[in-house]
Amino acid sequence: MACEGWCMFGRNLEDFIKVTEEPRGFDEDFFDFTDRIYPWTTVYRFFFLADFERKTQFMLGAGQKNLRRYSVNGEPIEFENISPDYRMGVSYWLENGSVLHKTVNDKVNVECGLRGESFSFIRENGGYTLNVPEVDTMAFLDDGQSKTDYIRFNAGISPFYRHNKYLPFKGSVMGEQVDKGVAFIQKVYLNMPFMPWRWGRVFFESGARFDYYEPRVVRPLYRSINFEFDKLRLEFKLNQDISFQDSRWNITGKAATGEKISLSIHPYQHVYQTFETPRTIFDYTEMPSRLESFEITKNGETLFSQESLGESIANCEEAFYSKLLI
Repeated sequence: MACEGWCMFGRNLEDFIKVTEEPRGFDEDFFDFTDRIYPWTTVYRFFFLADFERKTQFMLGAGQKNLRRYSVNGEPIEFENISPDYRMGVSYWLENGSVLHKTVNDKVNVECGLRGESFSFIRENGGYTLNVPEVDTMAFLDDGQSKTDYIRFNAGISPFYRHNKYLPFKGSVMGEQVDKGVAFIQKVYLNMPFMPWRWGRVFFESGARFDYYEPRVVRPLYRSINFEFDKLRLEFKLNQDISFQDSRWNITGKAATGEKISLSIHPYQHVYQTFETPRTIFDYTEMPSRLESFEITKNGETLFSQESLGESIANCEEAFYSKLLI
């Protein structure tokens, strides 16, 4: 059922509680390890690479927690939050026709970037270098053409926040040269119990980006559907619908200025992740996907289409608790 800007709690909840002004630079935030980590919080740093030509996708997440008993994908994980060497849970996957998926418990030195046995991420030469030796992946992320976004939901002493950076990269993924790639890096501070969600994003070779987000407790709390290209940002807050039918995500919405969006995304692979404590199991599925249709119109005229925006990469997520004892 379409959402006329109204969801479970009336008007779009996000508009009431979010803060989007970036309080400090991305690097200052991303490389800061002084966050207070409570037993109910998690800090993750994510790295995503995608090749427009081969459609290869790579994702790595490095997580910090303050728990004694925890496992990721069945692997027991021990955490240490003592500077400068932090013991983290590191999980990465790579999809290039088949899926390679691995989880390790790594000690990461954070004095000059992030350096562990499984990966390193270093600020240098006007950008960043990400190196994952075991999968023959080394990428240079060019900060000269980057964009960032930030969101924060204040929640007492333990606020949720997420800081993203989007930028092009060149290098190699799984030993294959990449000349036209897109990357995003993210730092996110979460509170347990996590909010189940649906989330997806599409990156276009032209530099345009689309994303949708739907946190849920039985029903959607709210929906966020957005498109950005150059300096244009469209937020589709009216007539919203996010549904999964016939193995496809189908998304529609309307902006207050009259633009309408309609698109379809087909997940062709599933990467299953589980995060487990003695009382909870959180299931998190990432879906390398293919954009099948995309159109933004206004007054019957097509403003943007799949053809006009160029090659694309899509990735979707769905997350929920299969066990939750409070």
